[in-house]
Amino acid sequence: MLVFVLNKHGKPLMPCKPSKARKLLKQGKAKVVKKEPFTIQLLYGSSGYKQKCIVGIDAGSKNIGIAVTTEDGRVIYKAQVELRQDIKENIETRRRLRRARRNRKTRYRKPRFLNRRRPEGWLPPSIRARVEAHYNLIKKLAQIIPITEIRVEVTQFDVQAILNPNIHGEEYQKGRMHGFDSVKEYVKIRDGFKCHYAKLRPDIPCSGKLTVDHIIPRSKGGADNPSNLVCCCEAHNTAKGHMNYEQFTGQQPPKIEDFRPVAFMNVLKDYLVPMLQKIASTGYIFGLYTRRTRREWGLGKSHIDDAMAIAGIKPRWQDNVWYYIKQVRKKKRSLHEEIPRKGRKEPNKEAKRNSKNTKEIAINGKKWCLWDKVYISDIDKTGFISGFTNNWVYIQDIYGNYLQLSDKYKQINPKKLQLMYRNNNYICERFISTL
Repeated sequence: MLVFVLNKHGKPLMPCKPSKARKLLKQGKAKVVKKEPFTIQLLYGSSGYKQKCIVGIDAGSKNIGIAVTTEDGRVIYKAQVELRQDIKENIETRRRLRRARRNRKTRYRKPRFLNRRRPEGWLPPSIRARVEAHYNLIKKLAQIIPITEIRVEVTQFDVQAILNPNIHGEEYQKGRMHGFDSVKEYVKIRDGFKCHYAKLRPDIPCSGKLTVDHIIPRSKGGADNPSNLVCCCEAHNTAKGHMNYEQFTGQQPPKIEDFRPVAFMNVLKDYLVPMLQKIASTGYIFGLYTRRTRREWGLGKSHIDDAMAIAGIKPRWQDNVWYYIKQVRKKKRSLHEEIPRKGRKEPNKEAKRNSKNTKEIAINGKKWCLWDKVYISDIDKTGFISGFTNNWVYIQDIYGNYLQLSDKYKQINPKKLQLMYRNNNYICERFISTL
């Protein structure tokens, strides 16, 4: 385990051993500035010794691998990051609620089109949020480690070539839906105008009108890709509701093509690399070289191992500590509710925040905030505050599992909690690996 060090002016130095950090803290020559990763700041002038530190980034739309390697082959930092996947869903919910509210409360306004222009370099919000998350993570890392070089893995995918490896020439202009007016028309013709669930759920009689159904519902992240759509009647579509395919039919769903992560990976070279240049000199490498390097060095297949291979320096020593970081939604709000909450007879017309959706509470002079890391002495476990109910709190571990003191209630009295430290948009858990 290593302790990260800042000089008197807050600039990062090379990490030290815990024994040295303990001695500096005991002598009053340093102070603790961060709990995870554990970081101290010197209280006396020190120029400090710095080596060349290279950051390897295994970029991804769901998970990121980060490894920092020094020029002599020491891996001083390892982390795996889980990114949020609810950006698009939250934006669609906001759009739906805004439209409904304006239809109820606003006078009729004549539609206006083509009155807005997207700025140069515009990205869809879900992709932009992921790109900014990569940048913010490395920016925070540069505050505790003297980073001199950044290397990130980029990939260029040809979606049509994935669907048809033999595609060439004018065939790129004639995709699978060439000649069809809409996706619904394509799906109905593809399925022969027959209800997909007729034989799978014969207990529900088919209605005469055909529509299309999402195998993975939109409410659970399903896309409008034709592979996620089937032709079905309105009766089966209504009965299925928000259930997934296996719940409704008892069978495994057909193979679904999801190219949303591909769209993110295709923009890294043009958007993420220039952003990382603001932190340190940044270069990129392609996936085939990462795989080749990982095999030559005998590394396993994980996001952290890929990041070490991307850094480009063969590891000769590794810190036995690695961090699992999860991006969370901190500043959520509920000023309008589509339907009344449980226990409430009327909708929230006065735009008051629901008690279960508050950011903090104060009990007996102590403040408890969303995603604070706390210690539960009764069960000897640590967790994160994920929500509130009146004067009690919900605690989850880094994987989203509730920590409970009884089988009957999930809520825990704050009197039984000990605050470790506060978090913002990222929660972190430290693990010890067996090397």
